[in-house]
Amino acid sequence: MALLDELRLPSDMHRLTQTDLYQLAGEVRTRIIEVVAQNGGHLSSNLGVVELTVALHAAINSPIDKVVWDVGHQSYAHKLLTGRAQNFGTIRQYGGLSGFTKREESVHDPFGAGHAATSLSAALGIAKARDLKGERFVVVAVIGDASISSGEAFEAINNIKSVRGPFIIILNDNEMSISKPVGVLSDHITSVRTNPFYRQTKKEVERLLLNLSHVGKPLVKIIDTLLRRTKHLLINYEKIGVIYEEFGIRYLGPIDATNIAHVMGAIRYAKTSDKPVLLHVLSKKGAGYAPAEEDPTTYHGLGKFDSKTGKETKSNSIITYTEVFGETLLQCAKKDQQIVAISAAMSQGTGLSEFAQAFPERFIDVGISEEHGVTFAGGLATEGLRPVVAIYSTFMQRSFDQIIHDIALQNLPVVFAMDRAGLVGEDGPTHHGVFDLVFMRMIPRLTVMAPKDAEEFRNMLQFALDFTEGPISIRYPRGSVPTNNMPSSPVVFGKSELLIRHKTAKVAVVAIGSMVAPAYEVIVTQNLPVKLINVRFLRPLDHAELRQELAGCEALVSIEEGIKQGGLYSALAELICEEKLAITLTGMGLENTEFYAQGTREQLLRDAGLDMHAIQRTLEKCLGGK
Repeated sequence: MALLDELRLPSDMHRLTQTDLYQLAGEVRTRIIEVVAQNGGHLSSNLGVVELTVALHAAINSPIDKVVWDVGHQSYAHKLLTGRAQNFGTIRQYGGLSGFTKREESVHDPFGAGHAATSLSAALGIAKARDLKGERFVVVAVIGDASISSGEAFEAINNIKSVRGPFIIILNDNEMSISKPVGVLSDHITSVRTNPFYRQTKKEVERLLLNLSHVGKPLVKIIDTLLRRTKHLLINYEKIGVIYEEFGIRYLGPIDATNIAHVMGAIRYAKTSDKPVLLHVLSKKGAGYAPAEEDPTTYHGLGKFDSKTGKETKSNSIITYTEVFGETLLQCAKKDQQIVAISAAMSQGTGLSEFAQAFPERFIDVGISEEHGVTFAGGLATEGLRPVVAIYSTFMQRSFDQIIHDIALQNLPVVFAMDRAGLVGEDGPTHHGVFDLVFMRMIPRLTVMAPKDAEEFRNMLQFALDFTEGPISIRYPRGSVPTNNMPSSPVVFGKSELLIRHKTAKVAVVAIGSMVAPAYEVIVTQNLPVKLINVRFLRPLDHAELRQELAGCEALVSIEEGIKQGGLYSALAELICEEKLAITLTGMGLENTEFYAQGTREQLLRDAGLDMHAIQRTLEKCLGGK
């Protein structure tokens, strides 16, 4: 019998035997591999917590008891075990299940997430509400070893004495986050599993036993198992425990995350504790799937792949903006020793892996600490270095205050490289980078740019590195660079670029970044009598050129892959007002009335009215039906 499909989950798990629970875990792991192979998604992190999730739901009573998952990208097993197995094949698909926890999706998701280090604060809020209302249920926060070292997590821990009822922190120590964890706390955690006494004892026992004929190898296996099960007796993990004990948290562990019985026992004990409990579990990313175990970073988040071979099914001919950024910055750094690259636990995702290898001293991964990363860059800039902060647009939001207070207010020449700007696709609303044009544009002294293609991106990055008059940001989308051969010209501060001019044009299009290429293709292929201006700089806006090119035009269309209220549309509306231009403005962009769902980027652009068909319809309407 396939337990995953036959049982009422999670309630039926309470009557299962240990054998049944391991069978269920195997079925969950297989289903995750099969579906992620078809849909893409987060694999290695989810495989690492399968048994842990099974043990968790077998030991608590969800949804009465509340489980808050940090980030939520490792919640696939949780979804399968909480009534979503039948729909699991739709995960990350248009109209399907979210790839993260989502309150609207299930009562078993008490708090939604997509960014790291939110779980402890949210779980504490839930627990405090429970206490104030006089209710009695268990609150569990599951957080990784990288996330728990971030600032928000420590702020929550500092406030943990405010709750009275059962509160459990499960520290999922999987030896690595998306990129290698950094920081003092991570070093302490690492010392648990790398303690020399444990390792040396194990090595000496193996050496002696292997010299014994016949019985040596079998005994090594037995002793190895015994040592792994009892290594918490051999190693000094007080470095971790004492940190949390000082905050009033009882420490348990470390425990093997794949040992369902041990994890269940620890959770059941923690449920009865009069103090918050931190359960330290040791897991392995990609567990049970060899390709993911061998390369957990690549298999952290990936597209469709062959589940038998583990190979991704993507074209090698595609050149992405991320690759262009990584290659260009590396070349620039070879010529300029003042360039320093900063990542927030996403060195590979931001294209900085080769930079890190070539210039390890000039590459700093600050971990999941975007706020620190930005202010740290400011400190570098005060000493004459050229810091480049490479962070996804959605995560740059977390450092908004630091960008204002620590960088712009002091007019420090920091370069912000914002990957995944615009609609990112299947990761959905938590990851869409649709706000950066708005919040960057509003900050004094900050220059805001967006490239139309690979060549312009290279030129903009070089321009930004040469620019010392203040901070500067470049935003660029996820995915491949355009292949249509648009004209190019040098990047000059604050200057736009006229790409298409029709002498009799009564309609002008002003586009920025990723929207320039589709607008260009529509105008050229349909031979529309329209001017096309690549604005390049949202701040400062090229008032002089725009005023000149808009003279004589009756209609203006702005196109941007971001929230238009406060972005390019608003900037042009302000220009029209200030210059008292007699022109009708139509804005094509994302509305601030909703958060955009998940799906392919093509599906989302279509729904937002930003695909080429929508551009053509809008322009033809402005032309009077053509």
